[in-house]
Amino acid sequence: MDKAITVLLQLSLVTPFVMLLIAALVTCGVLRGKPHWPVVAGVTLTSIVAVTCLCFFSSRLEQQTYSLTLLNWLALAGKSTPQLQIGVLFDSVSLTWYGLISLCSLFFLLLSPRTADRLDSESRYAWPLYLLGFCAATGIVLSTNFLELFFFWLILSLGLNLLHEVNFQTESAVEPVSRHWWGWNTFSDALLLLALFLIHTNFSSLDFMKTLQPAAIQAVQAHNRVALPGIGVTLFLAVVPRLGLFPASALVISNTRPWPGRSLAALNLLAMPVGLFLLMRCAPLLLAVDATRNLITQLAIISAVLTGFSAITLMRVSDWSRCLCWLTATLTGIIVATLGFSGSELPAVLLPLIIVQICVLSVLLSLACRQQQQRLSETILPTIRVCLLLLLAAAFISLGTLLPPLITARESVTELRNDVLIWLILPLVGVYVFGLTRFYFSLSRQTTTKSHYHFPTLLLWSITGLICLLTMAMLCPLPLVPGYWQMPLKNFGPESFERDWFFCSLYCLAVLVALILAWMTAPQTRGTTSQHATSSLLQLGESHYHANQILNRVILQTVNYLVQCVAFLDDWLVTALSRRMLEKLPGYWGHLLSQMQNGQTAFPTLVLIFTMSILIFVLMVLQI
Repeated sequence: MDKAITVLLQLSLVTPFVMLLIAALVTCGVLRGKPHWPVVAGVTLTSIVAVTCLCFFSSRLEQQTYSLTLLNWLALAGKSTPQLQIGVLFDSVSLTWYGLISLCSLFFLLLSPRTADRLDSESRYAWPLYLLGFCAATGIVLSTNFLELFFFWLILSLGLNLLHEVNFQTESAVEPVSRHWWGWNTFSDALLLLALFLIHTNFSSLDFMKTLQPAAIQAVQAHNRVALPGIGVTLFLAVVPRLGLFPASALVISNTRPWPGRSLAALNLLAMPVGLFLLMRCAPLLLAVDATRNLITQLAIISAVLTGFSAITLMRVSDWSRCLCWLTATLTGIIVATLGFSGSELPAVLLPLIIVQICVLSVLLSLACRQQQQRLSETILPTIRVCLLLLLAAAFISLGTLLPPLITARESVTELRNDVLIWLILPLVGVYVFGLTRFYFSLSRQTTTKSHYHFPTLLLWSITGLICLLTMAMLCPLPLVPGYWQMPLKNFGPESFERDWFFCSLYCLAVLVALILAWMTAPQTRGTTSQHATSSLLQLGESHYHANQILNRVILQTVNYLVQCVAFLDDWLVTALSRRMLEKLPGYWGHLLSQMQNGQTAFPTLVLIFTMSILIFVLMVLQI
């Protein structure tokens, strides 16, 4: 048994890097073959190892964790500690993300088009670079300490930069390429390095199992109360470019050309899950201080609002590659905000939502790439419609796992600001549902496509069925499914409705309204796309302009009508009161004269009243 555990721990990290070496040799021409097949084989073997580890360790992780050091490398400043140790850590969080990244990358590679309409040399180097990012993401989620995590974080940044450079490099490109990814990745690396030094300064060890213990965190808080807020904010800002939160979400419109499929997969299936993993792993550090929690929650909500609005406005120009990226960023903002509301006990609750959504996203990205290259034939559209409906049903059902933590947060909230932020999540969920539904209608109602490309129908059915079974296994209590994955339906069914029926009703109403609006605004048909390429930033500006026009017609004109009604009422009241005062003013003056004759009113008071009466009389005459 010990040998089996050791072999699985070794294979989990060695397998992708061995296949990366083989892919590099094939790409350089040392070995014969196409670079695509070593990449698919490497991701497939890694997925097999991940599934085997999930089945083998699922019943053992509840009692203990497993770690193994594979390599002792560098020591900082000639000391024995901290030392760069390349190792593997198996617990519920790392093993879940290991399987998630492996399976989602496998789904995308199996369903995405093999080659794009690009030069062979560019496509040749893009495959091993994607595998390099995949290996780095695997190393991040299996890291045993912060120094190893930072080492693989740098490799992931390098892989993403080179992958984008290769994908956007063409000899026929007229417009210049905006290399914003270098800046954002450097920003993320620098802040993670700063967080690493802060952790090394305040904690006695860089190992996850020692640093993230409640006793160690409380000791640091008692010794230096500003250390934990600084570490938490630095870690959160380091993952902002990976999660695609605002303002890093502007990366997808930094270039006018459409994003290639492998770059989209690297952003949404490698970088974004890695960012979520770092938040979940470091949740005890991030959420130990209320001020840090409030900051993370507010930034996540603001980012989700901006990215959701941008995604809806881009649907007008059918730019689905950027729309899916911004919808993913919207979902990420919702998850991070819910994490800030509920505290460090939340990661286990959100696992089913994250797993299902990223698996569905991997299929949608592959279909968006085929739609962009017009490689979907009309004969395959009925199959795609059915599979998309099943995938969207699984995605919408998994969104229900947000209800228990949000209801719990509403019960414990004490500030009006936090209560308003919780209510803002309802329209954001509606925006996300609206975007996915609009993508279904846009993809299923297109008519002008090329029909000579082969589509893997059997693979689509298999992957759809696997995602649906995975959703059922995580949302329904089953004996063979790991307990840390399950969030049974009964936990967010009648019990949640009884605790807060009003919030649950509005949550379901937001989803229903989003579905109806997506159906009402869906395009009927889709013709041949125009060959004239305009700036993506200009398209976004035009879309925002049309959205503002709609808001002007719906809201501002209504407000203008109300203002005119109030002005008319004010004018009528002033006129009526003026005439009434003119009629009664002589009577008031005669009454004052009678009081003066009786000696009941002093002369100075009478003069003051007389002067004020003259002024009021003049003003009333001017009003009439």
